[in-house]
Amino acid sequence: MTTKPSERIVVFVTPAQKLAISNTADSLGISVSELMRRAVLNFNATSEQIKVAGIVDRLRAPKAPDALNAALKSVAAKAAAREARDAAASATKRAAQARTLAQAHPEPPASEDALEHDADEGDDASLTDDTHTER
Repeated sequence: MTTKPSERIVVFVTPAQKLAISNTADSLGISVSELMRRAVLNFNATSEQIKVAGIVDRLRAPKAPDALNAALKSVAAKAAAREARDAAASATKRAAQARTLAQAHPEPPASEDALEHDADEGDDASLTDDTHTER
């Protein structure tokens, strides 16, 4: 005694897969349900093959934008902009303070002897550099 199939299994496929399955069933002269039953009941793939197929499917799946990653990038960009703005404001403030200080306490001009002494020391230092040895 055979039992007529009565349970339903819904399988989602792409339009191209549905067309291929329908064409295969038509070419064999059987229904899509019968084709699916035979295919599943005769399927003897190993668990490794099933795992590999699942991995391949996941790799081929379109990647959805990662909302958390996008939010973190936005926060990082805003923080960097805020830090740059604060650094620019701080530099501007320090420059203004330095100008104010320079105007309030101008440095006396350096004497000519001090300038010549500094220049002479620099010249002597370059002439007496012992770091180079000849081979």
